[in-house]
Amino acid sequence: MTSRSGVNRTFIALAGIVLLGAGLWLLGASRAVADHLPAWWPAPAPGAVLLDRDGLASLRGTGWWAPAVMAAGAVLTLLCPAWAMTRAPARALRPTGPLSPSRTELGLTALEDAVCEEARRIEGVERARCRIALRRTSAHVALRVWTLPGYAPKDVLDGLGTVSTTVEHALRPRGLHTRTRVSARRHAAPHVR
Repeated sequence: MTSRSGVNRTFIALAGIVLLGAGLWLLGASRAVADHLPAWWPAPAPGAVLLDRDGLASLRGTGWWAPAVMAAGAVLTLLCPAWAMTRAPARALRPTGPLSPSRTELGLTALEDAVCEEARRIEGVERARCRIALRRTSAHVALRVWTLPGYAPKDVLDGLGTVSTTVEHALRPRGLHTRTRVSARRHAAPHVR
């Protein structure tokens, strides 16, 4: 279990315990349930509310109430979006690294599109498809290439090696594992009617 999922489970468990306790306390206010509860159960009086007007007025009269409410609201307002940002998919947010000496950074989807475009520029390639999966210390590239009729897979291998080298430079310092699949398209046989 990662630390992030452990923290999430802890917060969810605490929120569940608080809500369960509040629900049980409010359930004790029901006359049908209150008669069956043990004597030590802190049940509210029938018709009671969690915080009545007099109790709220006395809290507002103290010096710490307003700053505490504002601080709690500010902390919750900042923590909720921060937590939501950590839950966002890594594929859309994390840049992969430098692509050139100018330190330009590129997103993973844009890199996949660039690899496909570079593979299509190779003479004899009709179309290409690429998927990149990032790991902590390595990257896995699955490149699928279809050749034009009349071209053999061996005719495009040198160009695909250049594409692989470009991807390796873009994904440094991660190690690169590349799987390339080349399919040759044959001439369609003429149909006779």
